[in-house]
Amino acid sequence: MKRVGWMALWTLSIGACTLAPAGQPPTIAVAESYAEAGQWVQAEPADAAPKGRWWLRFSDPTLDQLQSELTAGNPTIKIALARLEQARATAQSASASLWPRLSGSVASSRTKNSTVGPNYSPSRANPYTDFVAAGTVTYELDIFGRVRAAADSAHALADAAAGDAAAVELAIRAELTTTYFQLRAIDAQLETLRHTVADDEKALSITERLYAAGAVAISDVSQSRSQLENARTALEDSQLRRAQTEHAVATLLGQAPSQWHLRPSPLPGTVPLPSISTGLPSSLLQRRPDIAAAQRRVQSAGDAVGIARSTYFPSFTLGASLGRESLRSSQWFEAPARFWSVAPSAVVTLLDAGQRRAQVRLASATLDEATQNYRRVVLTAYQEVEDGLAARRALDAEQLSADANVSAAQVSLSQALNRYQAGASSYLEVASAQNNFLVLRLSAITIEQRRIAATTQLIRALGGDWQ
Repeated sequence: MKRVGWMALWTLSIGACTLAPAGQPPTIAVAESYAEAGQWVQAEPADAAPKGRWWLRFSDPTLDQLQSELTAGNPTIKIALARLEQARATAQSASASLWPRLSGSVASSRTKNSTVGPNYSPSRANPYTDFVAAGTVTYELDIFGRVRAAADSAHALADAAAGDAAAVELAIRAELTTTYFQLRAIDAQLETLRHTVADDEKALSITERLYAAGAVAISDVSQSRSQLENARTALEDSQLRRAQTEHAVATLLGQAPSQWHLRPSPLPGTVPLPSISTGLPSSLLQRRPDIAAAQRRVQSAGDAVGIARSTYFPSFTLGASLGRESLRSSQWFEAPARFWSVAPSAVVTLLDAGQRRAQVRLASATLDEATQNYRRVVLTAYQEVEDGLAARRALDAEQLSADANVSAAQVSLSQALNRYQAGASSYLEVASAQNNFLVLRLSAITIEQRRIAATTQLIRALGGDWQ
């Protein structure tokens, strides 16, 4: 009968009802395809597909090496992993409350009672020694689901922390990729500016010789020298930007900027970028770790509502003790020294001046906030994908135009120099052609760097690599 009673109580507790709302994240209208998809190839959703190491698709060994160093050195990723470990430990602690708690104790005390006090007995030795060994079991019968809801809420928050950690790592890896290629773009700009400075120095030398021969005016010399100094100023400014960008890469890797350097590696004219399958818009809900984290927080907030509602109902606790107590150590483990007790209890709050009602309102408002936050995260995710698709398409077209402009400007500059040396034009035409070529070449490098950045951000917006 005792065994049947225990099983009944256990079944009642495990099969506890839940007071949490059966809410789901809000339904958000999803189109059949991305508006900016254009010529992009659609892919079938595959939630289990790996989304890591997407940077390998850029085919850059230096980038691969930097990405391999990122996890071990980046403080932000380590912080996210530490928070994940905290959330998992909290969830494990909350789940432990679903099980009975067993404690044991062994004690020995020496006592002398007052001979005129209420505890004095002439038939008992005074002073005396008391030997006690006991085991105690306490268990809360989770009839109204409070303990279960607390455990579910903690596990949902642990899952949300896992999503946060994945989102942080994805964002940091995307930032490293973007910053690395920005550094290479600056190297390309520096290469162009160094060539420009060298060309301007030659042009100044030619102009000074022509002036000495009386073939040109002093204004041409001044114009040529001004052109040279402008190029030198731009070169110094680009060197400053390279140093700051290199410092940013070092910090991402968890390295001291003063002790970490990356050799120059200019971007080529056009970088072959990986093609990306965007997948279906509906698959984005399973692919983005920040969306998964927001959804888990909705679940956790719903469980918190159930916890708040359960305070209106009594809590039932079952306690039991079993042990041995004796005044003589020699009789400690004999049958007469055995004792036991069973202590079921129920506690209900009868009057709290509206505290429980306020707690339910607070939990419900928190659930509303989590629900709207989920909606915001999803809408932002769709916007980021559409923005990324639009940027890639526009920048691809811009790059073709920019390359054509650079080629035309280079021909124009060569012709202007030939006419000037032949005395057919002034140096103003040369200076104008030089400025135009430099601006267009630097702009073409910037557009190429933006293409790479747009591709990286599109991959991040899609939740990582997707095949």
